[in-house]
Amino acid sequence: MTTTAATDSDGGGGGIRAVSRAWRVLRAFTPDRMSLSLADMVRETGLPRTTVLRLVETLAAEGLLEVGADGRIRVGTALISFAAFADAAWTVPAASLARMRALAAETGETVSLYVREGHRRVVVGQAPSPNTLRHAVQQGDELPMNLGSAAYMLLSLEPPAERDALVTAIVTESGGDPQALREGITRAADQGWSVSHGQREAGNSGLAVPVPHAGSRRPARTVVLALGGPTVRFTDDKIPEFVHAIHRCAEDIARIGLPPALY
Repeated sequence: MTTTAATDSDGGGGGIRAVSRAWRVLRAFTPDRMSLSLADMVRETGLPRTTVLRLVETLAAEGLLEVGADGRIRVGTALISFAAFADAAWTVPAASLARMRALAAETGETVSLYVREGHRRVVVGQAPSPNTLRHAVQQGDELPMNLGSAAYMLLSLEPPAERDALVTAIVTESGGDPQALREGITRAADQGWSVSHGQREAGNSGLAVPVPHAGSRRPARTVVLALGGPTVRFTDDKIPEFVHAIHRCAEDIARIGLPPALY
């Protein structure tokens, strides 16, 4: 796992920096790493040992972490209620998920819902491709915004006056070519859909459209629906079919509903 070195500017300063660092400690845990030593946490977070020790003690006092008799650190029971709340807030409604699965079956490609979170895009829902060779991202994954059809589409939905500043911040954080990013955003805005080939991963393509607003049910943030799969299946003759199919699905999802946290 790649870590980010701690700096005095992490998360701003003072209490805000403390929250940012506490979150970094919690994010050191994964389904494959449920138990960590203090040395593990220092390595994974990139924070000083004394800082990690103080944060662990504070989080343990709140029940978010626990320290075993063996000295190893584990997630605490207070996270159970947070997990249940997050699941309720971010679960795609059953009817919308069924519609996404129908699109995956129709196109043969993985279907994902994305929202922008700062300078990253987050997968908030997914229906995997029925094919063995398929696009591999999971719900909750955070991906960069410096390239890719979903990133272009999300940024094209931002107010034009704010795009330049966003592009600059995203490229500063994640790298990439700012001119190429601007061109991708412009194409997405002009077409109402975006396609990319081999940008995030060689041999993988993506196609994204916005999820429109339906009546008074206006999401709190912009959402895009995307197809992802091997470039060999995203041929020129298939793209128009994909665009038509994914637009119809996006309209249906707007009417049926998105995860509750988006309203």
